[in-house]
Amino acid sequence: MNATRERPEIRFLTSGDVSAHERAAAERAVREALSGAPDVTSVQVTLSVVNDPSLPRPALAQAIVDVDGRRVRAQAAAPRIDEAIDMLRERLSLRATSLQVS
Repeated sequence: MNATRERPEIRFLTSGDVSAHERAAAERAVREALSGAPDVTSVQVTLSVVNDPSLPRPALAQAIVDVDGRRVRAQAAAPRIDEAIDMLRERLSLRATSLQVS
């Protein structure tokens, strides 16, 4: 995020069995992914875990970010929430980087 501007608060939506530790890990991951992005004005993160053993990827991590007036969205589903958060960080970082190039 731009060093000259204050970082926006990350708004969270959670459902299912999501711990405070996992929420904090998601916040760190999103901040890291957006560290070089210009003018981030809003960030919303959704973390969801469905308690259904029949689902192959019951954990979802999603971020919707306003970067320099453009909406950027990334999400990932995985067997565990920590895996979904890691994949979200990678995907969001790629999208934020592509904005800097264009």
